[in-house]
Amino acid sequence: MTAELLSFSFLLLLLLLLLPLFSTSFTMSGFTIQLIHKDSLLHPATTNLSTPHLTRLLAKASHSLSRSQALSSPSTTILSPVIPHNADHLMKFSIGTPPVPVLAVMDTGSDLTWLRCLPCSDCYTRSVHLFNPFLSSTYRSLPPNSPKCKQFDPNTSPYTPTCSYKYGYGDGSFSSGFLSTETFTFESTTGEPISIPEISFGCGHNNSPSFDAELFGLAGLGGMSYSLISQLSPQTGKRFSYCLSPFQDNTSTSFLSFGDKAIVTGNNVVSTPLVAKADKTFYFVTLEAISVAGRKVDATATGEGNMFIDSGTTVSLIDSEVFERLGDLITEVMRLDWKMDAGNTFKCYEARRREVFPDIVFHFAGGADVVLEPLNAFTEPSEDGLVCLAMQATNGTAIFGNMAQQNFHIGYDIVGRNVAFEATKCAELGKQL
Repeated sequence: MTAELLSFSFLLLLLLLLLPLFSTSFTMSGFTIQLIHKDSLLHPATTNLSTPHLTRLLAKASHSLSRSQALSSPSTTILSPVIPHNADHLMKFSIGTPPVPVLAVMDTGSDLTWLRCLPCSDCYTRSVHLFNPFLSSTYRSLPPNSPKCKQFDPNTSPYTPTCSYKYGYGDGSFSSGFLSTETFTFESTTGEPISIPEISFGCGHNNSPSFDAELFGLAGLGGMSYSLISQLSPQTGKRFSYCLSPFQDNTSTSFLSFGDKAIVTGNNVVSTPLVAKADKTFYFVTLEAISVAGRKVDATATGEGNMFIDSGTTVSLIDSEVFERLGDLITEVMRLDWKMDAGNTFKCYEARRREVFPDIVFHFAGGADVVLEPLNAFTEPSEDGLVCLAMQATNGTAIFGNMAQQNFHIGYDIVGRNVAFEATKCAELGKQL
């Protein structure tokens, strides 16, 4: 055998050996997983909700988040001002070796991913789902001087035996325990498991009893360095997207994509810049105006980065002055007077169908006009014949809630600093991924 042939054979063998690595790298550059709405019939602990019940849920979510705007962070606790109990969409993934399936709230408004762990101080009086780290061969608790511990809290004392954490939310609820690392496995919609080792998360041994018993915890998709999105950046390039099916479509799943799968393309895609602010958790954008039937309300008085997009807030919160003028516009266009609902929560109109209401257009910087159909902007009719505007006034930062995001494929490019919107049918698009 000649030297040239031996050299060729060696290169061919080397290529065959390396091919699985390249194949894995390609797969890891993009994957999609399912999301389940907490009120979906596909949720293991949920039965169908009536429309009045849904309206009450909207009210509860909105009130809680409105109160949270005035809270400040205490020095001993990392605080997220959003309310995790009001989040609507749940991620399915597995943790550990062997993998344990978990269901966790998807939340773009917080950073820490945490799960209930054994031993668990809030588990003695009720049956809850939790993770037993002692049964996993890949579980590791982080030492206090480790870089991942310092990412979460630079002030952690190196003399403590473990890297402990306490993470609070705007309603006073919290999770506390030890920061650890573990293998996360995502079941892609193609059926291929994607396993990623050494993801840091909070192993929560003391958590507020207010967290739902059927949930393991929360998956933080915010912008901080210790969020799940940031930790997946070597595989995904800090790109993710999701598409939320309408709430009343309670037999359809939504989806969450990472990496190349998260690139939103199409003829109807609009995009707006992400605005960097002191708070690195939230995805801030600039709302320039809101219009109804071609009549605009200017929203620039509150400055650049005056709104953030949040998967964990149900109804949208609008600057109080803009909100009042928006309500007047709807009244003029519909020729209907508004009145408050029984809970004094929403502006409502006497109507039997929400489809008769006009589209509401959110005009974001960069020419991104996001058209909200009645499905996105108004509640379903109540038993007493009221259709309510699914938005509220706030004196804090405005929030683009998840009801407004229904049937939009929304893509976040953290490196490119923009967010893209494409109006679509999420249930149908999800079947193609």
